[in-house]
Amino acid sequence: MNEMKRKLLAVLTAFSIVSAFGMVCQAEETDGTVVETAYGKVQGIESSNKKYEGVIEFRGIPYAAPPVGELRWQEPKDPEPWNDILICDTYKDIPMQVLGGAEVEPYKSDFYYDGVPQMSEDCLYLNIITKKENIINGEKKPVYVWFHGGGLNSCYTFEPEANGEAFAQNDIVVVTVEQRLGVFGYLSLPQLSDEQGQSGNYGLMDQIKALEWIKENIEAFGGDPNNITAGGQSGGTTKSMAMVISPECDVEVGKLILESGLKYSESYKTQEEAEAIGSAYLTDLGLDATISLDQLREMDAEDLMDTSSKNYPKSMNQDGLYVTYDSVRSAVEDGCLDSVSILSGTNLGEGSYPAASTAEEFYANYREALGDLYEKYDFENLVKVTDGTASEITRTLGTYGLGTNVSRSLMVNRLYGKLISERTDGQTKNYTYLFSHFTPESVSDIGTDRSRANQWAWHSSEMWYAFNSLAEGEPASRQWTEWDYELAEKMNLYWTNFINTGDPNGEGLTEWPQADEDMGYIVLGDGISSHKEPLTELEKLMEEYTAQYFGFPTVKAE
Repeated sequence: MNEMKRKLLAVLTAFSIVSAFGMVCQAEETDGTVVETAYGKVQGIESSNKKYEGVIEFRGIPYAAPPVGELRWQEPKDPEPWNDILICDTYKDIPMQVLGGAEVEPYKSDFYYDGVPQMSEDCLYLNIITKKENIINGEKKPVYVWFHGGGLNSCYTFEPEANGEAFAQNDIVVVTVEQRLGVFGYLSLPQLSDEQGQSGNYGLMDQIKALEWIKENIEAFGGDPNNITAGGQSGGTTKSMAMVISPECDVEVGKLILESGLKYSESYKTQEEAEAIGSAYLTDLGLDATISLDQLREMDAEDLMDTSSKNYPKSMNQDGLYVTYDSVRSAVEDGCLDSVSILSGTNLGEGSYPAASTAEEFYANYREALGDLYEKYDFENLVKVTDGTASEITRTLGTYGLGTNVSRSLMVNRLYGKLISERTDGQTKNYTYLFSHFTPESVSDIGTDRSRANQWAWHSSEMWYAFNSLAEGEPASRQWTEWDYELAEKMNLYWTNFINTGDPNGEGLTEWPQADEDMGYIVLGDGISSHKEPLTELEKLMEEYTAQYFGFPTVKAE
């Protein structure tokens, strides 16, 4: 009998241990801080901001193996699986890069006030911000994949203005992705092409690899793998559009957010042109252009960077595999974006324009720029300026539609919406904005490079508002007003609604009209106003000039 009791006790004890272990596992899986990915478990950290209680962030999840040594200038490979829980409480090193905005205003004080993070080639990581309850309840919330700006050679994902907590609070799962930049992301060489069949575009390969990781794993973080919006600002729009039109990207992205960067006429160098630039760059480094890949891959990363060289690699090329079109426009004409809804826009004052300090110079510049359109629209009577207003009006026209930068023209965005509406019989909806709010300045800014008179709505300033990342005292260079906070909240709601449904409109928000045959748009400034009125004569001039300059078709596509 005693022996039977001992056996029974042993069985009960074992059962209790198993049950207890099961409860631990259950708690681990459902407390929202630990998530299992295809490569191992990760543990995030909860937001320290009481405003975002319940928001959790996973920092520095590897989506690919470190692209170092033999993997330098190779397609990204799968990360090595891990057995222990990976603690994701720290951002990883940012990609090797040009410092860029870290050394100039207003970016130095607005975005880089804590300095520049450590750089490394080992940079293929992503960050995920979500709600704990989304993980616990197995929700499927819309996913926003963000690519930072800085062209293809600078900046990083976790800059303070791109804090995704407000999106997460609004039930968006935000993923920010680092990828290789500059010489490590876009170097093309004959040696590399001989090895791989093509070369360059390694940063683009990273993006696609990250998107595949997101598709496979995001559901565990409370995200819907079938409702993905990609986007970015400036260089981030270059990345987003190239990714979506790449034949190597088989993850569906139904919506794009393009801030300061509808790259309609973005063109790609041929593989041969890119290789010639790469070879010239090696010469600029003092290397033999035919140096072996083994030697190049053994070099220190710092020795491969000479950002003063005019041949520094920082653009994608038509490699025939990842990039098959010669331009974004060709991809649009081929229907690649017919089913992708786009929210896009520009900032007042960041457009390109023929600088003029006098009325005489103003009219002379536009006579040359407009050609026959100058007389057709009687420009001298259509637009009246004085010596005192010539500079300001030139800058305004450059943003609204008489500029030569495709990324920063409101009319480009409006015309694109009209084009896609015609191509799809109104099935695909596009929305465009003009951000015209000047960030607040301090007394010490007046008369300096940071003055509102110089900066206007400076390039990148809308990100504080789109992300609703304003915080008192951050950065110290800005004293946010009540309207700044209100505008930020409303813009973040517009963006959130679009990520959810493809339509930015929602309760309590000023109507945002579609950019369709009426080419509607919204102004986000010192107030919010919607516009879908018949075109003025000046807008007709802008439409015709923009269509000619950027090659928009003038008839409905069949």
